[in-house]
Amino acid sequence: MPKVLIVEDDAAVRDVVERALEREGIETRALGDGEAALQHFRAAGDFDLVILDIMLPGMDGISFCRELRTGSDVPVIMLSVRDDETSVVVGLEVGADDYVTKPFSPRQLVSRVRAQLRRRKMDSRPSGDGRRRLVFSGLEVDLARRLVVSGGKPVDLTAREFEVLALLAEHPGRVYSREQIMRHLWEGEFFGEARAADVHIQHIRRKIEPDPKSPRYIQTVRGVGYKFAEN
Repeated sequence: MPKVLIVEDDAAVRDVVERALEREGIETRALGDGEAALQHFRAAGDFDLVILDIMLPGMDGISFCRELRTGSDVPVIMLSVRDDETSVVVGLEVGADDYVTKPFSPRQLVSRVRAQLRRRKMDSRPSGDGRRRLVFSGLEVDLARRLVVSGGKPVDLTAREFEVLALLAEHPGRVYSREQIMRHLWEGEFFGEARAADVHIQHIRRKIEPDPKSPRYIQTVRGVGYKFAEN
C-alpha cells in the first residue's frame, strides 16, 4: 500500500486530502508543521510521496523541499494558491515534481498522486541491458539505464527532467508544445499550468548545454514550444 505524507496547516484541506487518498487505498500521515513533518519523514523513511503546502508556519514549503532534497528523491506535489506563481516556480527549482493550485478537486489531486506513484514504480524497475543509447555530438542519453553524459561528464537529472530530455531527443526536429510535454510527463492526466514545462527545460539546459543562453540541443520554437536539434 502506498504511503503519503501530507504537510498542510489548514485542517479542512488536510482532512479533504486525507479522505480522498484513503478512499483510493493510500495510507496517509498528515501534519500541519513543516519542521515536525520533516523530522517525521526522516524518522519513518518509508513514504512514497509528499504533498506539501507552500505556505506553512515556521518552515515554509520551499525550505522543506530544499531540505528534503538533500537526502531524498521522493516525489513532491506542492499545493499553492492561484496568485502565487513565483513561489511555484521556486518550488520546482528546488526539487518539487508537480504542483496543484487551490482550490482543487479531490479527483484532480488523486490523479496527480497516482501518476507520480506509477512513474516512481517504473523508475525503480530494472533497466535492462543498457543498449538503447542516443548519441549526439557531445551528448549521450542512455534510455535503458536512464543516464546522461554531456561533454564527457555524467549529468544528474531528476526523473522528470530525464523524461523531458528523452522525449525530445528521441525525435530530433519534432516540435512539442508545452502542453504536449506536460501531458507526456503525467501520462495524459495533466491539469495544471503548462508553463511548468519551461522550468524543466531551463533546468535541463543548465545541466547539458555548453552555453545555456545559446542552446545547442534543446531549441525554442517561438510561439509553439521546443524541439531537439536535428544536427
